[in-house]
Amino acid sequence: MSAPARAALLHARDAGHDLHAPDLILIESANALWKRVGRGELDRDSAMAALGALSNLDDLERHPLDAPLAMPALSLAIAHSLTACDALYAALAVQLGGNVISGDRRFVEQATEAGLPVSAIAAG
Repeated sequence: MSAPARAALLHARDAGHDLHAPDLILIESANALWKRVGRGELDRDSAMAALGALSNLDDLERHPLDAPLAMPALSLAIAHSLTACDALYAALAVQLGGNVISGDRRFVEQATEAGLPVSAIAAG
């Protein structure tokens, strides 16, 4: 997890917000960590520890990838030209009355244009 993402997560938690994410967060994080290891930015043990810490984060409620989440995600993806993965986070936020916090500039722009609940992580 990047320093700005970690700061945003801690800020949201410390502000008393409940933290939710689709289970997809684990594989997306694993992929990001794999890329960082490949670029020499992170060693294998640090990557494994980071994913382990995320998977054991007590404050983060992970939601299963099932039809009640996947169907609205697909609808949002089609309607707003989002990737299905990005739309999954947006659909969960809509269902829970929450807000997506993302460092993905393209997703933030598209979701904002679509009127979806999203906030950008400040660059660090």
